[in-house]
Amino acid sequence: MKADPHWKQLFSKLERRMHRNQAIVAVARLVWSVLTHRQPYRHYTSERIAYKYLTWSWQLNAEQRRGLTRPQFVRLGIGSELQRVALDPRYPHRLASEAEILALMPEVRPPG
Repeated sequence: MKADPHWKQLFSKLERRMHRNQAIVAVARLVWSVLTHRQPYRHYTSERIAYKYLTWSWQLNAEQRRGLTRPQFVRLGIGSELQRVALDPRYPHRLASEAEILALMPEVRPPG
């Protein structure tokens, strides 16, 4: 499914109450608000977010990934608790360790 289930469900609810174009604008405003206020997106698990980063990494070349491998690139987008991404258990993907990323890119060191 290409659309996010959370926003799709919200859109369906709004569409029942108002014109389709108004519902589109309402959802777009909410998404804009989340992005501009840098609010965390709580409707996806860490594993789902990591999988999104992994699929994104497949579309980028090494230069666009700043020389990082795909598992290293995915690690930049998520926390340290995940070791593998396996939305489909038949195809697990190993992720780079946090230490591996910090050795390559010390500027991404988390605050604290």
